[in-house]
Amino acid sequence: MKIKGLLILIGILVLLILAGFLGSHNSAIVRVNYLIAETDVKMSILLGLTFLVGFIFSLVLLLPYVLRLKWQINMLNRKQKKLAQGSTLS
Repeated sequence: MKIKGLLILIGILVLLILAGFLGSHNSAIVRVNYLIAETDVKMSILLGLTFLVGFIFSLVLLLPYVLRLKWQINMLNRKQKKLAQGSTLS
């Protein structure tokens, strides 16, 4: 299982490096209008920031759900251990 995780991590790192190379060649300047002001930014920086904000937003939305599921798994494991101990005693 640890080798599988390592291979996935290496694959993700290779994809990020490839994306960085492709993004570095995308040096077009774009004007970004947001609520209060506007600014000129390189397209690669804008894409990177957009990806980062989306990743953080997804993490914030999914983290409570994952933590609740882990808590439920721990509670069920405790109940299972109690039941297993009770059946071995009788």
